Parts: sequence; structure tokens; C-alpha cells
Amino acid sequence: MLTRLRIRNFKKLHEVDVDLNKAVVFVGPNNSGKTTALQALSLWDIGLRLWNAKRSGKASPEKRPGVTINRKDLISIPVPSADLHLARSSCENVRQSNGKPTTQNIRIDVVVDGITEGAPWSCGLEFDYSNEESFVCRPVRQPGL
Repeated sequence: MLTRLRIRNFKKLHEVDVDLNKAVVFVGPNNSGKTTALQALSLWDIGLRLWNAKRSGKASPEKRPGVTINRKDLISIPVPSADLHLARSSCENVRQSNGKPTTQNIRIDVVVDGITEGAPWSCGLEFDYSNEESFVCRPVRQPGL
């Protein structure tokens, strides 16, 4: 059973924490994020399935290699370009550092908590924009958001 959904930087959802312990009904006007929350959960599911398929039967990696998710893998989240999943209009933050521009990708974080056979668990994935066609998916860098 899923008990909590945390989303960061996915479409309109900059930072959302949804308690799923009880029955949940998403209600609101058009373009308020109801479908987007479900799409974030779907993105997490796709990322988890592809990550597990890649890592199946292998020991934990020393580094944090990612698995590529192509836009075409996102059948349940149809968009013409992968960058449309980001909360901001740009895929990167550009800042000035010592007079020079530095860029940092904006990551989508989706963390799901749950309980299986009485044991609580948490699984977080980050999705790093790669190009218009794909993301790189890997476990979150830090616990929580």
C-alpha cells in the first residue's frame, strides 16, 4: 500500500507532499495539478521498472549510474518533448559564479513511501533532463526531498 507521495519540479508541481494513508480524491479546477500528480507517480513507476530491469541480479553499484528513459517510454505521460515535464520553462538553472555563467540541471524528484506486509519502505528516484527525448533516472541523492 502506498502511504505518501512527494514530488519536486514536475510540471506545475514545484514541491508537493501527498498523504496517501487514507482514501485520496484529487479535486480541483482544470489545470490545478490533479492529473500531473498521477503522471508523477507513473513516471516513478516507469523509472523503478527500468532501474530494476537494468540492475536485476547485480550487486549494488559503487557509483550512481542511471538508466535512460526515452520520451517514447512515457506512454502514460504523452508530451512532444521531455523538457515539458519540468516545473520551470527551462531545463537548467543558470547562475553567475565569479563572473561566469554556470548551469545546473533541474531534477525531478519523486519519492514514494509505502507499507508491504507490515514493513514500511521508501523509494525515491530522481530524473535528470538529458535532452528533448530522454531523462536519466537514478535513486535520489539524499533521503527525503
